[in-house]
Order: sequence, then C-alpha cells, then structure tokens
Amino acid sequence: MKNFIKYLNRHGVFVILPFFMYLIFRLMLVEECNEFERYGFGFFFFFFLIISNFYFVIYQTEKIHEHEDNSSGRFKFLAHILGIIFFLSLTFASYYWCLFDYNNSSFLKVSEANEYLDFCYYSFGVFIMNNTSEIQPNSLYAKLFVGTEMLTAFITIILILANYKDLKAKKSLS
Repeated sequence: MKNFIKYLNRHGVFVILPFFMYLIFRLMLVEECNEFERYGFGFFFFFFLIISNFYFVIYQTEKIHEHEDNSSGRFKFLAHILGIIFFLSLTFASYYWCLFDYNNSSFLKVSEANEYLDFCYYSFGVFIMNNTSEIQPNSLYAKLFVGTEMLTAFITIILILANYKDLKAKKSLS
C-alpha cells in the first residue's frame, strides 16, 4: 500500500498540474492579456505537456531497464506499464478539459454533464489508438494536444512492445 501511495504522489502531480496552471491563467492573466500573450500562455501550457510526456517516457524506460536487471516478474512490469498509460491518459484528459473550459469550441460533441469523464474516455481511446468517442478536436491547440498524445502513444506502445520482446528473448538465453 505504501508503494501505491508513493506511486500516486509521484505521478499524480502531472494530472493536477494543468488545473493549477489553468487556474492561474483564469484568475490573473485572462482579463489583462492581449492575443499574443494568450498564445504565449498556450505554448507555455503545451511546454508543460511535453515535459510531462518526457517524464513518463523516461520513467517507462527506467522501469524496462530495472526489469531487465532485476527480473521482478512480468506482473510487476505490466503493472508499471499500465500505471504509466493510466497516468498519461489522465494527464491528457486534464489538458483537454482545461482547453475545453477556456474555449468550448476547442472540442466538438462533448456532453455537458460529464465533461472530464468524457475527456478521460476520449484520452484512453486516443492512447490505445481505438477511439470510439464522438469528441472531435476543433481548434489548433486541441489538434496539437491530441496529435501529441497520438505521437506519445505510438512511441510508448512501440517502446513497450519492442523492449518487452527483447527482455523475454534475453531471459530465455540466460
């Protein structure tokens, strides 16, 4: 249980970070900003998304190498990979919700009752490359963020599959 709480503390900050940045933007900057400053904040917002992605990809790579050296079992390795996918999807859902809250036309076909849950469902669908959600990105930022998630998903899944296959081959040779 302690490991689970430590895991949540370590990765949960990336899910909450977009909300804090958006709150700062809404409370302090939105009324005084011109269009250039708003776009600047959007790119700053995107920069934090890229940092989050790098963190999760590096963490995943460390877990692959740790598993290779430690051989702690497939279940533990797959649990780490599922945790990474879960937190990455929640992180993207947080960014999507912030974009949608700022500008409702950023995404089309979002239900008004459960916006965040819809974005979680959409994010998981994009991440596993089987999107059955009706939500569609409409603005430049929404398309940029969704494209980044698609690229991250592709890299992460290919990295997982390629390295996990190599790990199994190395262990059988030993």
